[in-house]
Amino acid sequence: MSKTNAKTLEEVQKEIAAIAAKEGNYVSDLSTPISKVKDAPDIDLYYKLNDGFSFWSVQLAGDYAARYYQTIEQYFHTTTVSPKAETPVAILERAIDPRLNDLTFSKLDGTSTDKLHDYLFGASRKQAMMMAHKGKVVFEAFPGMNTNEAHLWMSSGKTTVSTCIAQLVAEGKVDLQKMTSHYVPELQGTLWDEIPLWATATMSPGLDVEETFVSLVTPGSWINNFDLTMLGEYNESYIDQLRAVKWHPSGEKPGDRFRYCSGTTMCLQFVCEAIDKKPFHCILQERVWSKVGFRFPAQIVLAPNGTTVGYGMFSTIPEDMLRYAMLFTPSWNKVAAEPVVTEEMNQILRSAAKKESYYGCTEQPIASQWFGEKTLTQGLQWDVVFEDGAMFKHGNNGQGIYVDPKRDFCAMNFACADNNAGMDYGPGYMRAAAKFLAGE
Repeated sequence: MSKTNAKTLEEVQKEIAAIAAKEGNYVSDLSTPISKVKDAPDIDLYYKLNDGFSFWSVQLAGDYAARYYQTIEQYFHTTTVSPKAETPVAILERAIDPRLNDLTFSKLDGTSTDKLHDYLFGASRKQAMMMAHKGKVVFEAFPGMNTNEAHLWMSSGKTTVSTCIAQLVAEGKVDLQKMTSHYVPELQGTLWDEIPLWATATMSPGLDVEETFVSLVTPGSWINNFDLTMLGEYNESYIDQLRAVKWHPSGEKPGDRFRYCSGTTMCLQFVCEAIDKKPFHCILQERVWSKVGFRFPAQIVLAPNGTTVGYGMFSTIPEDMLRYAMLFTPSWNKVAAEPVVTEEMNQILRSAAKKESYYGCTEQPIASQWFGEKTLTQGLQWDVVFEDGAMFKHGNNGQGIYVDPKRDFCAMNFACADNNAGMDYGPGYMRAAAKFLAGE
């Protein structure tokens, strides 16, 4: 890591604020309230968006980012992930429960959240939220986008990679006990020779690659360079980046500590490609998207050299994200003709991590605040796994996907909210709704 990682959060925040002011990408009345983003940009703004596009303007969750997140095909090199033409669209039945508008839950400090409707249409900068119970849509709100517009999943998209890995494990084609480089020859002769795939898959490789707010936005950090690779702003490939990793200075071993990092997701993507002999977007299309009644094709970003950016640069309409979430519940047959996520796969996703690696990690206190309850462990590329089997995956700037097989419930939300502007309570509302609908 660069020595710049010694900077405090406050120092980095000041630097980022200066960059935001310079690039014109901050939150102003141009996207406040967030409902303004529903309207097409006027001609002047349209060209300003094109001129102002950069790594920073995507990360800062300001006026420009609110547009970029919904039109990635205009600003990134992308490809499509399509459902089969002959697969009928899975029409989701509505059974809207108006009581959910008044839903609240207790924060960790014992105080109550705002009512869900007030939270969504207040200052949260949430753009869409949908929930389904027993295969029917029970809640939907679109404060900041139109229903048939697409939006970036950000790191919620990591679940698409873990779904494909879980399929390969269930098929006996991948052994999580083998070393990561066993499946990725380009990583042989590096530290990945000593890191079991299960440790990589659960973001606990023992490496100095943690993705925190500070490291992500600090020029010269490993993760900052890694992300810049996506836009061709750093003159190395993802493989080059992964070959250059170093052990964490604490001396911890693989499996000792959960340290969030998109680089681990890219390793899993390369494993999928090595087994199926296809680029990841084709794998995802064949293994998942072609088997489900999605309404529209998804968009996924490609790096300049053609590498699929499977660790989060994925875009769909809200309803298609909900259809995907439903694959993890008993109501999967409402959206697919065959199970895409089996119970064996759900068990793999839930049980791959060691609970001990979660204790004291950077993510735990944040996740506990999301839900208003102490979280206990992570999963295979899922941020939180609850003892009742529910799982949640967050995405940068307020995206989220929640699946709860026991309660036959799932939910999603999109947003464009600065990670440092306030706590994201979207995840907590999802879990509270699942419990409420289950009569708990």
